[in-house]
Amino acid sequence: MKWFFALLLAANLMLWGYPSRPVAAPRLNAEINADKVKLIASLPVQVVSRPASPVEAHEIATASAAIAKPTPAPTPTPTPAPKAEIVTACMRWNGIGQEQTDTMRARLKALGISSTETVVSGKVWVYIPPQTDIELAKKKAQQLNDQGVQDYYVINNGGRWQNAISLGVFSSREGADRRLNELKEQGVKSAVVRERDDSPTHVTFALRKVSADQQQKLEKLNNQLKGAQLQQSKCS
Repeated sequence: MKWFFALLLAANLMLWGYPSRPVAAPRLNAEINADKVKLIASLPVQVVSRPASPVEAHEIATASAAIAKPTPAPTPTPTPAPKAEIVTACMRWNGIGQEQTDTMRARLKALGISSTETVVSGKVWVYIPPQTDIELAKKKAQQLNDQGVQDYYVINNGGRWQNAISLGVFSSREGADRRLNELKEQGVKSAVVRERDDSPTHVTFALRKVSADQQQKLEKLNNQLKGAQLQQSKCS
């Protein structure tokens, strides 16, 4: 029995008594047959889509256009400047000889001025006798204007009545006397009445809505005429 125990002890000593060589712990992350791993090329992934409907296509196109072209900011509308009011006046153009009527009518039409014509003729004439020269006649005419007299013109045609101031030609003595009394009430003392067949005949243009620019052109035209008188009058 003792020998069996001894034998068992010896066997245990032989198995566990001597130190053994250390064994390396296996690596958890060790590559397994790394040299035999082959890389397989990736295949392209195909995305299968259905065609868009006409409504969807229109919405996509509209959205793309909106992204590509941003809506510009609205341009503010400038406020128009107020138009300047054109001031007009009525005028009377006296002393136009009958031989000049057609030419002056065409000039007025070219300037865009509307007018009416009155042929002044008769046997009874209200006038201021001729002055010694044209300058004195113009000075006398300015005095008449300052007194409120409007219907007059200086005769400057080189004839018998050169430098006289016409104040009206009438067909009857009654009309001439009435005019003479009106002139006296306005302070005109040198006017007289003459009953003669050789009293001058002329045309008067009544001009309406004459602008300042048109008036300047009329004044230049009036200076080229003999015996014509351009002046403002009341609008009827």
